[in-house]
Amino acid sequence: MEYQGTSSLINLLVQVGFIFITLWGLKTLNLERAFRRPPQSLPLVLVLVAVAVGSGCANFFIGFFTVLRGALGMLN
Repeated sequence: MEYQGTSSLINLLVQVGFIFITLWGLKTLNLERAFRRPPQSLPLVLVLVAVAVGSGCANFFIGFFTVLRGALGMLN
C-alpha cells in the first residue's frame, strides 16, 4: 500500500513539474507581441495549453519509465 502512495506522489509531482516547465516555455515566446491588442483571455489560453501539453508530456515520461522498470524487472 505504501508503494502506491509513493508512486502517486511522484506522478503528481512530475505532472505539476511538466506543466510549470511548459508554462514557462510558453511565456518565453512572448505571444503578446504577436497581437496589436492581445485578447484578455490570452493568459487563460496559455494556462490551458500548458496544462494540456505538460500533462501529455508527463504521461509519456511516466509511461516510458513504467515500461522500462517492467522490462528491467523481467531481466532479473
